[in-house]
Amino acid sequence: MTRPTTSEMQPPRQPGLATGSPAAAACFLVVEAAFLAATHAYGGPPWTLLAMIALIAQIATDFRLGPLALLTPSLAWLALHRVTGDRELFFPFAMYLAAFVGLLASARGPWRGFLGGGGVVAAFLAIRRLQDASPRVLAVEAAVAVVILAVAVTACAASGKRAAAAPTILVLSSLAAYAALAL
Repeated sequence: MTRPTTSEMQPPRQPGLATGSPAAAACFLVVEAAFLAATHAYGGPPWTLLAMIALIAQIATDFRLGPLALLTPSLAWLALHRVTGDRELFFPFAMYLAAFVGLLASARGPWRGFLGGGGVVAAFLAIRRLQDASPRVLAVEAAVAVVILAVAVTACAASGKRAAAAPTILVLSSLAAYAALAL
C-alpha cells in the first residue's frame, strides 16, 4: 500500500478563498474597508450598498488584490459627484460596478456574467425607485443598463481574457452610461 502524497491529502482549492500570505489578505481587507469608507463618506448609503455588492462578488470569485484594483477607478465618479453635486453620476458609477461584477462572474460562463452584473443593476434600479425616479427614467436606465452589460460581458468573452481588456471594458461601460444621461 502506498501512502498518499501531501498534495493528494490537501483539499482542492476553492474559489474565493485567500491562497496568499496573511499580509496579502490583510491588505485586501484594508483596501476593501477604505473603498467602503470612501463611498459612505462621500456618496452615502446608495453608493455604499452598490459597493458592498461588488465587493461581495469580488470575495466570492477572486480574493486577490489584482482584480480589486480594477474596482478603484470607479471612485472617479464619486469624486466628480462630490465636486459637482451632480447626483446623476450615480448611474455611471453603478454601471462601472455592474460591468466589474459581470466580468468577474463571466469567468465561469457568460450567463453568470449577465446574472452577476444584473444583480448590481437590479439593486441600482431598486435604489432609484426608492429615490422616487419616474417610471420613464427607470425604463431608460434599465434599457441602457441591459445593453451596456450585454456588450461588456460579450466583449469580455471575445477578448479571450486579455489583461488589458478588462480595464478598457470597465471604463467604456461607465462612459457609455455617462453618455446615456443625455437620453
